[in-house]
Amino acid sequence: MSSAAFVILVAMDDELAPFIDRAENVGEPRQIGNAVHRDAVLGGHPVVLVRTGIGLVNAAGAATTAILAAQHAAGSTGVPLVISAGSAGGLGADVRVGNVVVGSEYINVDADARVFGYKLGQVPGMPDTYPAADAVTGAIRSAQVGGSIPVHHGLIVSSYNFVTPERAKSIIGSFAGALATDMESSAIAQTCHVFGVPFISIRGISDLCGPSAEDDFNNHVDDAAIKSADVVISSMDALAKATGAYALV
Repeated sequence: MSSAAFVILVAMDDELAPFIDRAENVGEPRQIGNAVHRDAVLGGHPVVLVRTGIGLVNAAGAATTAILAAQHAAGSTGVPLVISAGSAGGLGADVRVGNVVVGSEYINVDADARVFGYKLGQVPGMPDTYPAADAVTGAIRSAQVGGSIPVHHGLIVSSYNFVTPERAKSIIGSFAGALATDMESSAIAQTCHVFGVPFISIRGISDLCGPSAEDDFNNHVDDAAIKSADVVISSMDALAKATGAYALV
């Protein structure tokens, strides 16, 4: 693996496809555990594309192997920005299908150790949330000024559940301001926190966690993945500049 400016993780092949389609160069896939890694060039930037598999453990395992490989390749000169891309369910009142949500912080809503004094969503021994770096979110804001895709910034939560209307109501009641929910971002955020690596999640909204969420997801997951990839790729120059201490460009 060569040095990369970005590691981009997606859960499913449908979410990977827009990145493969737009890459200037894509290397051969290599299987590492349950994940598939590919070296590529996107927008002139060297990247590693990783299809992680669905869920928190698959995401954390894939992120770990990608980070270790990137650190080994980079040596002492830096580490890449890790990006979680793909689809998510919308929770925020102003969030619509076809919008994109950029995480400013991340929480695992399945974590509940309140009996030991932790906050709901806080993994014991870990922070209560995993905030994104201001430089990273600011770079995306600046890159998307005047863009055609509505982009929201705020809390992304993760769960092992495909979120039903009842579950969505519970999450919104417990985690004020949650804009979107997925099954990977908080696990990758925790992994990046442990390794001291910068992280951002950029997710296209495929459904609104309502009565028709399953059908909406099936109908819109490809479009959500394209919107996510559009925002990621159009932000790469700004992200590389803002995270110059990390990204190798």
